[in-house]
Amino acid sequence: MRRSELLFTYHVPAHRFQKFLNDVGIPGDNLAEINAALQQRFFQKKPGTNEPLERWELGAVKVSCPPARFLRHLKLCGFADATIPQNWDYTYAAWPGALLVRAVARLIDLADAWESGVRWKETIVLGGKRPLQQDKETTQAAIALMGRYYYPATSRPLGETELDMMRWLWANCMLPPGLQDTRVVFVDAPMKPPATPGGQPVRPNTEDTVQEWLKSKPVSTNILLSSGAPYGMAQGEALWRLLVVHGIGVETFGHAAPDLPPEVFMREVAGTVYQITQSRAS
Repeated sequence: MRRSELLFTYHVPAHRFQKFLNDVGIPGDNLAEINAALQQRFFQKKPGTNEPLERWELGAVKVSCPPARFLRHLKLCGFADATIPQNWDYTYAAWPGALLVRAVARLIDLADAWESGVRWKETIVLGGKRPLQQDKETTQAAIALMGRYYYPATSRPLGETELDMMRWLWANCMLPPGLQDTRVVFVDAPMKPPATPGGQPVRPNTEDTVQEWLKSKPVSTNILLSSGAPYGMAQGEALWRLLVVHGIGVETFGHAAPDLPPEVFMREVAGTVYQITQSRAS
């Protein structure tokens, strides 16, 4: 089952999701209306552009739903709890780029899955040329986040881009026997032109990294995507939309959501519904 089926049956919201929307004050009886309302209220953008704010830039939002009920909604709709791979064998496993803290968690999830007996033939590292956040993404922070998984295999610095950081993590992570010996494909998606004249280049998103990987003409089969809550729902739907036409099935798994503010959770709800809208329009 695609995880988006927790939210919609084609264009009609599932009963649980409809109750969630009612409690956070989102109107609409169908996918298009709900998507428009969520984007307007919760998908915050950079002033004067159509580019989304980064998650660490989001302004605080309030939801009328009490915290305990809000968390229960998130759990029932797939945005909070951990998930595990539903099969034992895959052709590919994808490790998507992210801010350092999430990149580490996603790599550890892959290591834990392999240690539990799940197997795949190739690891696809979906990175790009996003410049690192110098106050958040440092070698010292990486070592602290990796904890017992840290294995100092190289003394070189973390680097300057997201893919540099991911290469460093892969090299310095104590992966279970066999995983580091699998074939690894490092995808380096370029920055995009500024959204407005005189603006800054725009970082590649998940879809950009997947499109870059598709240039290698992967074999039609399946891929296991490491992306924990609450981000896995939107990323899984984005990959499905891009890969289903190539005959590649997508399954998403990962850790439970950390303690995050409502604006981050609702950004992911809005992003997921947007991706579902894109999928069902194509």
